[in-house]
Amino acid sequence: MTKMDEMMILVLYGSETGTAQDVAEQIWKSAKRKGLRSTVSSLDDYDVQNLSSEQLIIFVVATTGQGDPPANMKQFWRYLLRKTLPVIMLQSLKYGVLGLGDSSYLKFNFAAKKLNKRLAQLGGKELLPIGLADDQHNLGIDAVVDPWIKKLWEEIADVFKISIEDKINKEDLIIERYNVLIIKMDQLNPIHIDKRLLNIPYHLNTDIYAQETFINNDIKIGTIIENIRTTSQDHFQDVRLITIEANNINYDPGDVIYIRSKNTAEQVKRFFDILHEHDIKLFPDTTIQVSEKEIKIPFVLKRNLTLGEVVEQYWDLNFKPRRSTMHTLSLISENELEKEKLCEFASPIGQEELYDYINRPRRNILEVLTDFPYTTSKLNIQLLFEIMSPIKPRPYSIASSLKDTPNRIQVLVAVVKFKTRLVEPRFGLCSKWLANLNNNDKVIFWLQKGTFRFNNDKPMILIGPGTGVAPFRSLLLEKAKEENNLKECILFFGCRNKNKDYHCKEDFECLSRNNNLKVFCAFSRDQHHKIYVQHLIRQQRELCWQFLENNGSIYLAGNSKNMPDNVRDEFVSLAKETGKMTKEQAETFIKHLEKNNRYQTETWG
Repeated sequence: MTKMDEMMILVLYGSETGTAQDVAEQIWKSAKRKGLRSTVSSLDDYDVQNLSSEQLIIFVVATTGQGDPPANMKQFWRYLLRKTLPVIMLQSLKYGVLGLGDSSYLKFNFAAKKLNKRLAQLGGKELLPIGLADDQHNLGIDAVVDPWIKKLWEEIADVFKISIEDKINKEDLIIERYNVLIIKMDQLNPIHIDKRLLNIPYHLNTDIYAQETFINNDIKIGTIIENIRTTSQDHFQDVRLITIEANNINYDPGDVIYIRSKNTAEQVKRFFDILHEHDIKLFPDTTIQVSEKEIKIPFVLKRNLTLGEVVEQYWDLNFKPRRSTMHTLSLISENELEKEKLCEFASPIGQEELYDYINRPRRNILEVLTDFPYTTSKLNIQLLFEIMSPIKPRPYSIASSLKDTPNRIQVLVAVVKFKTRLVEPRFGLCSKWLANLNNNDKVIFWLQKGTFRFNNDKPMILIGPGTGVAPFRSLLLEKAKEENNLKECILFFGCRNKNKDYHCKEDFECLSRNNNLKVFCAFSRDQHHKIYVQHLIRQQRELCWQFLENNGSIYLAGNSKNMPDNVRDEFVSLAKETGKMTKEQAETFIKHLEKNNRYQTETWG
């Protein structure tokens, strides 16, 4: 029997973009409401020397790429894989693992699955079965997260014999992570400013993330030197090839750049208009100070900032509120109709309603605040930090080669814009921001190993429709510099029209002409019947089979909707017909390629 005041629930998260942190803090807040001692941190910030003495840990882990652990988990994972660790090291530990993944990837939630298995190998006792949340689900990750957390508390109550009823009084139900103070301009005190920030060049003071370069050498500041449209002006989609110049960078083909973006001036103005319409007296030049209350604050918030800087650069104004956001709003609402609706959205039985309201039309936080005016009028600076979500860095496959263009990174960015039932078109925060950058504008970024593991010594079949061609452009430009001859490479590219959206056409035609690259293009709308990359693979099945017989590999990148499955089916047919196999043998052959990293995919929704 464990006394409640002795009970410590440790919540550790690993994530590239912050989603796992959001969920970890959701569990932490739930623990605090129940009067339980709890703490939350990233896996790499946790002191692993304490691991063998812990009673209970909840792990929330996202998966990246080909089943890899996220960046802020790698140090912890390396420690856990030590062969010298005793098999009874975690015999006192009870644990739960919640994985956040995307089922469009072959190695769905692999990081969480591997962690769950390793903890058991070291003697840990699984408190409840691993949760495998799927971003592809209609309700998003909440479809698994919410029932898993409910089950978690039931198991904790049963195993540790403690009460899990909410203990905090109704009026104190909102668990605040930080202390937020409003400071008048003439009261600014330099003592609160990290001394390292005083060295930031004046022209970078407008970017609040510039300070991160002083604590992390991996974070860079780049300069835009070219931003060109690769699609024709009359094409429905705006795609950009953006060139960033930076010193001391190092990357390989297939690697990824993470970019910090900002909200548009229009969105920022709209945010403050909403506040002022509801008589909330907060302004862009209001200076605030954030300090620790319950949770370690991000480094970027450790100096005094104007609210304008926070709104433009820290909060995601395109954020689609989750169930937990609706729950917080329901706690402050005093209008009967609004409160009833918010409580419905926050309840387990209201999740289909919430999906229809938020996910289907992709309604953002600003539109939600507009729809619930009486509730919005109850907001203050402290509550804004609880309902707003930070802008998450966006990853893009690098489309360039350092050997071809030293000190430069190129990204191929499709500007996300589409219509829903809402009047105003939806757009991608980062892609729209990037498209509007001009020469000499600054970008804050860092580089990371990508998901592809290219085998340069073997034949390569590259399939990259649309902007999926980016990592293969990087690879081919690099190989052309190193080897000159690309006769062992096939590129299948697909788009709508040869003259409208054939990205980097000159590069591929040049590589074909001068370096023997085999290029096959599917222009789906240039004839009456639609032609896609899988149709060209069928046409070239003899050549593809020859590459595979010579130990070649398949690499595919692009949208996760239908293309990856259609291409895979084509390779199964190819193995069956050209390789003279039964259907079962052909399926086994493709699975063998996948298992041995000879069939790799990088897809996105």
